[in-house]
Parts: sequence; C-alpha cells; structure tokens
Amino acid sequence: MKRAAMLSAGLLGSLPTLALAAEHNASYRGIGMLYFFIIGAVLLYGVYDSFGKTATYVATPIILAWCYWMLPPI
Repeated sequence: MKRAAMLSAGLLGSLPTLALAAEHNASYRGIGMLYFFIIGAVLLYGVYDSFGKTATYVATPIILAWCYWMLPPI
C-alpha cells in the first residue's frame, strides 16, 4: 500500500506540468491527458484486482487506446 501511495503521489506531483505545457492557443488536450491517465490507471487497477494479471495483459492495450482516442483534438 505504501508503494501505491508513493507512486500516485509522484505521478500527481509530476503530471500537472503536462497540463500547463501547451502553446498560447491551448486546447484542453493537456488537462484531458492528465484526466484520462488517472481514469486509465484506476481502470487498470480494477481489472488487475478483479481478474488478475493475465486479464490485465489483455485489457491494458484496450484501455490505453480508449484513453488516447478520447483526448480532445489538438
């Protein structure tokens, strides 16, 4: 549990810079990337917790592709 807490704190501490790293004609892609990254992490943890490691290997590309396709256009 400590490892998960440290990982989430580190990711949340470093990812807001991605939301701010946009040009002057910024869209919502940066904050959308942060938002969908967190959603994807929660979904992957749920798949791992419910179905185990093998199902996670199958579901990871599907969830990551969904998170990428849901991002707003540039």
